[in-house]
Amino acid sequence: MDGERHMVDELKKGSESALQALMKQYGNAVMRTAALLLKDGHLAQDVSQEVFLKAYERIGQYRGEGSLRAWLLQITVNQCRGRMRRASWKRLLFRSFTDERKPDEAVESGNGLSDSQAALEPGSPRQIRELSLRQEIGKLELAYREVVVLYYYDELSVKEIADVLQLSEPNVKSRLHRARQALKVQLEEGGWSDEYGTGRTAGSAEEA
Repeated sequence: MDGERHMVDELKKGSESALQALMKQYGNAVMRTAALLLKDGHLAQDVSQEVFLKAYERIGQYRGEGSLRAWLLQITVNQCRGRMRRASWKRLLFRSFTDERKPDEAVESGNGLSDSQAALEPGSPRQIRELSLRQEIGKLELAYREVVVLYYYDELSVKEIADVLQLSEPNVKSRLHRARQALKVQLEEGGWSDEYGTGRTAGSAEEA
C-alpha cells in the first residue's frame, strides 16, 4: 500500500515515470478486462491507452477509498460501455447504408480477442480451452459479462464490483448467480466438464 500511495502522489505531481509504472503494474488487467468486454483485441488496446490517459488526467479524483486497481477497472468498464454505445450507432448507420448495396458488398466485422493468451502454447488444449471460454463469456449479455469478468478474471470481491459498477452488493450477487446459470448452460451444451476454469469456485461469490 505504501508503494501505491507513493505512485498516486507522484501521479498527482504529473510524473510520467509514475504513469509508466502504473501501466506496467496494471496494464495486463486493464487490457484483459477490455478484451473480454469488447470481444475485440484491437479495440481493447485503444481502450487501454484511453484508460491510463484518463487515470493520469483524473488522478486527483482518486480518494484512496478503494484499491487503485479497482478504480482503474471502473474507468475501464466505463470506457468499454462508451465504446459499445458508439459502436451500436455505427452499426445502425452502417446497416442503413449497406441495405442499399448488394449483399455481397457488405463488410463483416471481425471478432478479435485479446492477445493476453499469447503466453499459452499455440494450439495447446489449454489455449483452445481458454479461447473457447472467452467466446462463451462473450455471448453473455453485457451486464452479466461485466460481473463475470470482474469476479472470475480480475478477482474483485463482491463489494469491489459493487463499487466499480455502482450497484448494491445484493444486485451484484444476483447478476453473478444469473450469469453463472446462463454460462453453465452454454458450457454444458459445449460439452465442458469444468464450469469455468478461471481459478475461482462458483459458490465463492455467495460467501463473499
